[in-house]
Amino acid sequence: MKNFPRSEDSLSISRDLMQDFNTRAVISLLYNGEPMPRTKIASKTGLAPATISNITSRLMSSGLIVEAGVGKSTGGRKPTLLDINEKFGYVMAVKIEARRVITGLYDLRTNKIAGGVTQLEPEPVVETVLEVIKSDYETYLKKGDILGVGVGVSGLISDEGAIIYTPILEWSNVSLADDLLSGKRVPVVVDNDVNALTLAEGWLGAGRSYDDFLCITVGEGIGAGLMIDGALHRGALGGAGEIGHITLDPNGPVCRCGENGCLEALASDYFLRNEIEKLNLKPATIDHLADLAKKNEASATEVFRKMGRNLGLGIKNLVNTLNPEAVLLGGERLSEANYFMPEMKQEVLNHSFPEEARELKIVRTELGKEGWLIGAALLSIRNFLNLPLHHKVKNPAPRQGIGKKTT
Repeated sequence: MKNFPRSEDSLSISRDLMQDFNTRAVISLLYNGEPMPRTKIASKTGLAPATISNITSRLMSSGLIVEAGVGKSTGGRKPTLLDINEKFGYVMAVKIEARRVITGLYDLRTNKIAGGVTQLEPEPVVETVLEVIKSDYETYLKKGDILGVGVGVSGLISDEGAIIYTPILEWSNVSLADDLLSGKRVPVVVDNDVNALTLAEGWLGAGRSYDDFLCITVGEGIGAGLMIDGALHRGALGGAGEIGHITLDPNGPVCRCGENGCLEALASDYFLRNEIEKLNLKPATIDHLADLAKKNEASATEVFRKMGRNLGLGIKNLVNTLNPEAVLLGGERLSEANYFMPEMKQEVLNHSFPEEARELKIVRTELGKEGWLIGAALLSIRNFLNLPLHHKVKNPAPRQGIGKKTT
């Protein structure tokens, strides 16, 4: 939670803005903590009990927070505990991949309500993907109010939710947030899919214990999410963590981005498919290569060992630059991690600075395939809880418009 303004600064803050700031502080405390009584909320936020009573009364009238049992008595009557109402509304989560669109409907505590997967033809056009998402949105809308939509997609994403460039989809300058639900009264948040996964792992998964960590994903591409001082770092143009396109070998194979020797060309599914072609495997699939590695077939195990060495060399550059507490490994190839992760760890630990290597933890992500969608859901939840909520809850009845179809 950000620090409150200094007293000398607060004079320049309008009453409504301060009220909104205080409301956000209460919501953030309840969302990130356990149910608690008003006295504890006042103590942790530094706000007066009367202010807390006013804020919680309005939030309860709106339905955003609810009573959640009673706490222990400290000598008098047992206090009433308050908590976020996870059923206040839903968020829709979307992950756009090269050949499919995955969607889900989640409550405010990321409990999954519904989900869907739509297969796509290779190199889908933007309009096709938009129609899939809009169709699922209309289906989910039948289950209740949708407070927002969160989208994860590979590539460079601007602060405004536009896709600057995604090499996997070969899209450039797509105003996805603007185009997605045009005419619908619902906010849309778009970010890099690895950033979304990093957020999920940081809040709910393997990154919970760390303020500074890298989340590396290996699959169709290679990406990195950066959690620095407990905050997701996106970079000036949303391009932080594009580790897949650092150069390992200027004379190496051509990457799909057009450069030579990128990490992605040397350690992703793109690399594995090229190696499979060289080995002339039948069937020519990554699953078959993994089956051979499981049987300790020499050529297959060497492909994964080479992949691990290359991946480790790429990761150690970030480790030496950022000095994280941990590296989290995830992505589609996590299922084959046993075949490449030992080599990857060895390269990272052997080639990082001694002190960093001694303290660094290298672990697997915990949320599995669902982590991508949970992260997209959290993008939307975070956005919703940071909205100027006093405009919404001052007049609690009825709740109108958010997520409902326009006519």
